[in-house]
Amino acid sequence: MISLKSIAQLDLNLLKVLEALYQHENMTRTAEALNITPSAVSHSVKRLREALGDPLFTRQGSTMKPTPVCRRVMPEIISTLSQLRRSLQTLGAFDPLSASQTVVLAIHDALEPLFFPSVLAYFSKVAPNLEFHSVKIERDSLPMQLESGAIDFAIDVARPLSNPIGHDLIASSGFCCLGGKKYFPQRELSVEHYRQLNHITVSNRPTGRVLEDIAFATLGINRTVKARCQSYATATSLLTQQQSILTLPRSLANAFTDLELCIMPLPFEVPNVDTHLYWHQHTQADGFLAWLREHLLNSLQSQTGTKKEP
Repeated sequence: MISLKSIAQLDLNLLKVLEALYQHENMTRTAEALNITPSAVSHSVKRLREALGDPLFTRQGSTMKPTPVCRRVMPEIISTLSQLRRSLQTLGAFDPLSASQTVVLAIHDALEPLFFPSVLAYFSKVAPNLEFHSVKIERDSLPMQLESGAIDFAIDVARPLSNPIGHDLIASSGFCCLGGKKYFPQRELSVEHYRQLNHITVSNRPTGRVLEDIAFATLGINRTVKARCQSYATATSLLTQQQSILTLPRSLANAFTDLELCIMPLPFEVPNVDTHLYWHQHTQADGFLAWLREHLLNSLQSQTGTKKEP
């Protein structure tokens, strides 16, 4: 039985830990998201269990699974914390030149070097006191994180999300191939040569199809993958050491070319890969977040040529 005294003694920081652990289901990732130590997370969970009279989470390997009681109460707690964040953000008149809020962008790590620097450069002029945090995108919990205010916006490839998650196109790019210049002096590939080569792929997931495989699925393209990396930086380093190729969106390839690497056209046609900006529709009622969304879209679309500046 939860006592009113126990509830009254709960502080906001404990509820923030509860919310983050519910979203990440992992002590270490929760600590990283809140910029605190894992021991601090463990101590907070202990206090919550004592105050609320329920285990709240049970350990399954490295995962912390919510109990039935936790699953029942969390939607209302998340909604309440989200409303509190929105209320605090709208206190006082919003002035871009003096605003000092922290903006959290969830960005796929492959897209971060392409978009994050330009976002910082743009807002350094129009809202110089804003602080931007780029965090790892968690696709399974993305709608929940946007709703709760744990993140303000997300940048990722096109995904089948609908209301109350809003989104807009910020880039559309075709695929190409990247390889070491010393291995591909001709700078072109035939379909048969493409099939016979060793391929490198990039994904931070241990298994499953990568981005280009989804595009190839309807074409019957089979290839031999010899290495699966967690980052494009590692993949491009490997390309300078062996006769392998990396298939990736051309917008990303442009950021990785140097004197040792070359871009080659993909020897067959596949649909473009689209990248979107995502937000929760409650941002429309928040003057600051509505202004921020408009300027994010304008800056990103102008950078990629998706939309011309007015």
